[in-house]
Amino acid sequence: MQDDGNFVLRSSSASGDVVWQRFADPGYWFTLTAGKQNVTWVFNQTTAFMYVRDDNSTLYPMTTRIPGPIQDYYHRATINARGNIQQFVYNKRNGTGWTVVWEPDSIGSEPCLPFNICGVYGFCTSLDNRTIDCKCLPGYSPWDPNVPSKGCYPNVAMDFCDSTNPNSRQFDLVTIDNADFPNGQFADMARLTPLNVEQCRQAVMDDCYAAAGVLVESICYKKRMPLLNGRRSNPSTNNIVAFLKVPRINGTTSGIEPRKGNDDPPSKLSLLLGILSCTAMTLAFATIAVYHHPFMRRRDDKSAIQRPRAVEINLKSFSFQEMHEATNGFRNRLGKGAFGTVYSGILTLEDEEAEVAVKVLENVMERGEKEFLTEVQVIALTHHKNLVRLLGFCNENKKHRVLVYELMKRGTLSDHLFGNAKPGWEQRAEIAMGIARGLVYLHEECETQIIHCDIKPQNVLLDDNYTAKIADFGLAKLLMKDQTRTSTMARGTMGYMAPEWLKNAPVTVKVDVYSFGVVLLEIAFCRRHMELNRVLREGVILTDWVVECVRAGRLHEIIAEDDSEAWNDYRRFERTVMVGLWCLCPNPKDRPSMKKVVAMLEGCGEVGLPVAFEAHMA
Repeated sequence: MQDDGNFVLRSSSASGDVVWQRFADPGYWFTLTAGKQNVTWVFNQTTAFMYVRDDNSTLYPMTTRIPGPIQDYYHRATINARGNIQQFVYNKRNGTGWTVVWEPDSIGSEPCLPFNICGVYGFCTSLDNRTIDCKCLPGYSPWDPNVPSKGCYPNVAMDFCDSTNPNSRQFDLVTIDNADFPNGQFADMARLTPLNVEQCRQAVMDDCYAAAGVLVESICYKKRMPLLNGRRSNPSTNNIVAFLKVPRINGTTSGIEPRKGNDDPPSKLSLLLGILSCTAMTLAFATIAVYHHPFMRRRDDKSAIQRPRAVEINLKSFSFQEMHEATNGFRNRLGKGAFGTVYSGILTLEDEEAEVAVKVLENVMERGEKEFLTEVQVIALTHHKNLVRLLGFCNENKKHRVLVYELMKRGTLSDHLFGNAKPGWEQRAEIAMGIARGLVYLHEECETQIIHCDIKPQNVLLDDNYTAKIADFGLAKLLMKDQTRTSTMARGTMGYMAPEWLKNAPVTVKVDVYSFGVVLLEIAFCRRHMELNRVLREGVILTDWVVECVRAGRLHEIIAEDDSEAWNDYRRFERTVMVGLWCLCPNPKDRPSMKKVVAMLEGCGEVGLPVAFEAHMA
């Protein structure tokens, strides 16, 4: 039972390994009761029913039918070794065994759904949707054949990106139909759409960082290691195509052919994979041949002339007139920023009306349609729970350029942080972590690295569950031609700008780290980075004041008197402040990466005062 009220089943390391859990714990079943207060999981002694409820009502019923009378049965609930939660009854008088009276429908009918059930690099199948069969993925061998959950290890360790090693390209891309490698945001390197099977296959082949890939309908997901949840499960993985890079050994693909000296016939899975691979190759060659046929090429050329191609992504293109009508003539203004004015509106998306935020771009660098659509494509290919999602765009005559985003009804972090109803410490800490994870994705995990260049509370929006979502990412390139160099006129907000901005030095991801450090201190103390009306002893500039208090050992004295949550969680509060100071190091090389920032906020290792702040302020 999570603190947010959601009841979740997730796999976890028995050893408590933090890194392993970070990859393995998105949760494979949940009750969707997040956002409620005082939520509990109940196994009612009187009725023998299980359910999730709050103070007022049942939020998620589990058991619906129990044999009676209740007192004639023993009752129990367990989570078995396969990750399935089940409720049983046993007749006290003539029972011959325990009978299941409730289990999640999805797991009961698809036993391969729980995460990590076959271990790392394992592959789960279930022919009868009752029992499971664990094998290793092609190119891997079991750590312990008697304990499948221990997972598998690679037969050959290969760095696919090692350009100095000619063997780094000695691999085959195995195609596995009706299979998936799900594992949430941590396993997905990038999301490309719309792609077909051959295009997704090629995208995985060409990216040395992608160890595997999955095509779901027209969306191609590039995957990174480790692969924890390989599975074929009916119907969840039906029509999904998975790809896996498998190193070659002595000219053959490891794990596809039987090993030398083994007289046993190849396994059904190996035969199936071989047939599927041949079928996929045949289809691929047929597709290429048809595509390159002169008749098809003429047809494609004709189509290109008749209708300009939109961005190669699943984005809706709107006319400026549609934008005008959706926003009631651009009257529903939400705010104005460096890139333009934002209005609320209502648009029809996928046959349903949706509330949206319409950003009318201003001061955009003059550029052609292709360049503009390229930048929009980069933005649209970023998908993360802590980023505001782009839904569509308008591009008419280079004058009417508009971006359509999902609407964040709770507004900006600034509205809450510096308003009257400030979020509690626990909520603020989660908001800070959300911003950090969003920046990790932009810097290291999305298809094209994005430097935000203007991280501040006004550019962090909150959804209905107070989840932090970064806005305006990817727009910096629309304002300046070269993001590797810039000037103070190009981007940034005073108070949040890294020192290198003022020196016209090359811009790197470390400018975002610096800005995040300022925001982190603002989140910790619910104070703006600069407040001219502050009394002298409280400091006008937040960062200077915090540094002096930390040096003097007075950090515990400056927590707001009414912030009891921070008092009760002082060690986490102190760690948060120290992480903020590390982000503010004057030298970019001394600042941690955002991935390191997330690890520090999670409590990995001790976090002391940076050397840069041990002496007087520079």
